[in-house]
Amino acid sequence: MPRFLTDPRLAPTTPQPLLVIGAGLPRTATSSLQAALEQLGYNPCLHMAQIIPHADRQQLLINASREKNTAKRQKQLHELVDGYAAVCDMPAIFFLSDLLDMYPDAKVVLSVRPDAEIWARSCVDSLGFFFTGRFYWVGLLWKTDRLWYRLNMRILEWSQERFGEGNIFDPAFAERYNEAVRGVVEGRGGVVLEFKAEDGWGPLCGFLGREVPEAQFPRVNERRTFAVIRAVLVAKGLIGWVLLGAFVWFGCSYMVGLFV
Repeated sequence: MPRFLTDPRLAPTTPQPLLVIGAGLPRTATSSLQAALEQLGYNPCLHMAQIIPHADRQQLLINASREKNTAKRQKQLHELVDGYAAVCDMPAIFFLSDLLDMYPDAKVVLSVRPDAEIWARSCVDSLGFFFTGRFYWVGLLWKTDRLWYRLNMRILEWSQERFGEGNIFDPAFAERYNEAVRGVVEGRGGVVLEFKAEDGWGPLCGFLGREVPEAQFPRVNERRTFAVIRAVLVAKGLIGWVLLGAFVWFGCSYMVGLFV
């Protein structure tokens, strides 16, 4: 089964500080960056793909995104990220300021796409379905799917609250978000590495102070993966509704039979 549907990794139990925050938006090669960071020794690296298959992690992320009390929110984030050497995608997108408060020595890598218009189309093609009413009804009977839809709605709310923009698939949103990341890091006296997967190992290793590996830079393109995920979730959802309908039909038939 592809990533986002299953996660064979165990949550880390060995304490270690968070050293790298991959703050780039989805569809900016965050999965490739995760693989690259782990090859460089920042292992394990938490990615949204390790959150979606787990209802408890999704719920924790949603709860933290709604928590106004800083101490309580950061306690929830410690529960989510402690033991990871790096994070990419979520939860870095929601909680960059908190993570820098918690781990002030962490370095921030902002993955970007060369063209915001291409990025936006890629997001719609890969992720658009998971923000629709169709996904809501298809996944309603499955807890992880219900929570995934709720998390996506929370992302839209957060975007509206933070940027006054509810359309996260707008190229202008990416520009506002990237500028906000620069502001958060530079406002703390830090430096952001703006990184494209096409740049390869050089800039990333130089920024992190690591040796350049002999292996090629990893390229994890999950566009096709999301097409498979969509098909699996639709099939699973339809099976769930069919089974529920059959259960209700047999239940009603049984009750009618008692009174005939």
